[in-house]
Amino acid sequence: MRRTHALLATIAMTAALAAPTAAAEPATRYIALGDSLAWGDGASDPATTAYVPLLGDYFAGKSHAGAKQTYNVGIRGETTGSLIEGQLVTAEVLIDDPATDISVVTISIGGNDLLNLINEPDDPCVVDFGSATCQGLMASGMAGVQGNLPVIIGALQAALARDVGPEKLFVLLPYNAFSGTSSPFEPIVAGGLRGADGVVDCGALGNVANVGLDDVLGCTASAMGAIPVDSYPYFEGRGLELTHIGEGFNIHPNDAGYALIAKAHRLAKE
Repeated sequence: MRRTHALLATIAMTAALAAPTAAAEPATRYIALGDSLAWGDGASDPATTAYVPLLGDYFAGKSHAGAKQTYNVGIRGETTGSLIEGQLVTAEVLIDDPATDISVVTISIGGNDLLNLINEPDDPCVVDFGSATCQGLMASGMAGVQGNLPVIIGALQAALARDVGPEKLFVLLPYNAFSGTSSPFEPIVAGGLRGADGVVDCGALGNVANVGLDDVLGCTASAMGAIPVDSYPYFEGRGLELTHIGEGFNIHPNDAGYALIAKAHRLAKE
C-alpha cells in the first residue's frame, strides 16, 4: 500500500508539473500623450488635480475602461512635430507590450504649433496680427498640424489595432484662455481656434477662412475614427475663472478648468 500511495503521489506531481500554466491577463492601461495640458501645468498638483490623473481615476472603473494604470508621457512645450519624434514612439512601444492591454489613449496637441507665435512681445503676431509675416507664420503652423496629426492618429490607431481588447482614442480641442478677458488677444485666439465662422464645421472646410485649429483637430479625429473632445464651450467667457490668464500670460487651467476638461472627455460621444 505504501508503494502504491507513493507511486500515485509521484504520478500526480508529474502531471501537475507538466500541465501548462495559465497565461497572466495583460494589465489594462491608459496612455496620455501631449503638451503642457497633458503634463498638468497650472494644476495645484499635476499628479492628482490635472485632467490626466482625474481621467485615470475615471477610466479605472470597470464600466468605463478598467484601466488600472496610467502612463502619462506628456511633455511641456510639445508640438505635433516633436511629438512624432518622441512621445509617439514611446506610446507605440507601450501599446505593443504583450504584458499590457491599452484601453484608452488621450491626446492634447497642436496648441503650441500656433501659440508659439505669440509668446514674446516682439513676435510678429504680437506686433501686428494682420501683417503678411504673421499670417504666413499662422498658415505654416496650421499646415504643420494638418500634415502631422494624421500621422499621429494613424500610427496610434495601427498600434491599437494590434493590441488586445477594445480601445478608445480621444483628441482634445483646446479652449480660448482669453475668452471673457477683453484682451486684444481674445478675438485673435478665437479666430485661430474656431475660424471665421466661430464653430467646428467639417462641412465648411472648403473656405480657408473657416478653418481654425479646432476644425483641423476635430475633423481629422472624426475622419480617422478617434473621438474629438471639445473643451472650448466650457471656457467661453470664463478665462479668468478657469485659467491663470489673470496672473499674466499664463493660459493654463487651474484645478476647476482641468476638472472641466476631464468632464468633456467623459461626456464625449463617438
